[in-house]
Amino acid sequence: MTHGKQNWLWGLLPVAVLALAGNAQAQRYDDGYYNDGPVRCESNKNRTAQCPFEGRARLVRQLSGSPCIEGDTWGQSRGGIWVTRGCRAEFVAERGRPSHGGGHGWGGNGGNRGGRGEIIGCDSNDNRMRRCNVSIRRDARMIRQRSNTACIEGQTWGWDRDGVWVNRGCRADFEVR
Repeated sequence: MTHGKQNWLWGLLPVAVLALAGNAQAQRYDDGYYNDGPVRCESNKNRTAQCPFEGRARLVRQLSGSPCIEGDTWGQSRGGIWVTRGCRAEFVAERGRPSHGGGHGWGGNGGNRGGRGEIIGCDSNDNRMRRCNVSIRRDARMIRQRSNTACIEGQTWGWDRDGVWVNRGCRADFEVR
């Protein structure tokens, strides 16, 4: 190959790398309130697992069919997250998010938290689909699962601009923004 052709090929390399990088990006939770990237913590064979973690954890994606309920099958201890009884999930660390009310820093009043978002509860009773109508401008996030039935985004709960839906026994609190 001649020197001119080699230079031309090397010139295409950055373009190819950028094109591939655009297709391989993972979902990030860095919206100014959460640290970069989720941390996965898994309870295998129903055993308790400890995962190193700094900051206030928020469950962002449940991976297991077993329920991940804060204070029951997952929680925080000094320097980490613990999971048990088959809970497998991804967590992000909050930073600078104010806490109002009691409980686990999520505000026991069920209302607005400093203008960040409205907290709503939505329950699938008798395993039936239920829609909880609320205007959603940005997104909805599960902040606390209250059911023993797993709440898995896209399977047993989801959202659109008109509200949150739950199904198959999922009962949870959601922050809508």
